[in-house]
Amino acid sequence: MSALLLQKDADFLVHDSWEVETSDNKDHLFNGIMFNLEIKEERPVAKVVVDAVYVRGELGKMSVWVAKEGGGYEDKRLDMSKWTQCFKEKLRPSRDTLRKLKLEAPMVLEPGVTYGIYVHSADEGDQGIVYDNQVSLTTHEDPFICLHPGVAHLSHEPFSDEGPWWGAPWRRRRQFVGKISYGARYKLWAPRIHSAFSRRFRFGASAAFDALTMGWRGLPGDCVLYVLHLCRYDWFDNEASLLLDEEEQQLLRDNANAKANDKEDATPVCRRPTVRGGWLARLRSRVSLDYSRFDNIDDDSDSDRFNDYDDDDDDDDDDDD
Repeated sequence: MSALLLQKDADFLVHDSWEVETSDNKDHLFNGIMFNLEIKEERPVAKVVVDAVYVRGELGKMSVWVAKEGGGYEDKRLDMSKWTQCFKEKLRPSRDTLRKLKLEAPMVLEPGVTYGIYVHSADEGDQGIVYDNQVSLTTHEDPFICLHPGVAHLSHEPFSDEGPWWGAPWRRRRQFVGKISYGARYKLWAPRIHSAFSRRFRFGASAAFDALTMGWRGLPGDCVLYVLHLCRYDWFDNEASLLLDEEEQQLLRDNANAKANDKEDATPVCRRPTVRGGWLARLRSRVSLDYSRFDNIDDDSDSDRFNDYDDDDDDDDDDDD
């Protein structure tokens, strides 16, 4: 059936976009900062697309790079061949306000992978860009990305291991200062990736499919599948379902506390039915059989049948009178 060949991702670039800003303690300035960007899997995301980076400082000959492969920057910081340049331009100083570096080629990043990011100023001197001392295990975290601390670079030559003084030109426990502009492209729902979505979405999808395809007058299964296919991952996150989740979680916490205190007054938790693999099997079976009920009906007989049906309804109405 055509509905089982639903595309995996949307055709457009992103569904939602954000700008996230890190703290700025004005700790240091020098030539560059290299850090890791982790793409999280909390939401059913197909891609995260970074389209701009914001920094401040004397700037000058700026460049932005992303590691070609996942795994972080640690084993790549001296090898330019393992990086892709996304931005290169000479900029005027912007000491107090963040300057947008619009990437020539957006970074298209996979969920579940950590990528190295490198922002560098090639101007000679020690005022290129601002960065901070590390103050926590993460620089920024949200449901989609996590910025990790990294290393500062004290050389005007990208990826160089020669600094202005003796010793390596890398300073550990430093973190990025600025903003990251990114968007998320979500996965489009399909039976084959049903388990990638939240419990609330799985329950809502199963309930909608059963309700809309039930009985003789139910919609064809692949039509319903296509409608569900275009629902966002949070389509079923209405206020009623969120409130139900909160009440259920509170009952679970109360029961856990009662059990810990050896009490017998725990309130039974009436959980919503979970969606298991059997539902997918029934769904596939129903989709493959959906049109079998129309196989022996041609246009003429179909029209006559509905006319007869309408006549029967009229007769029934007369009898009732």
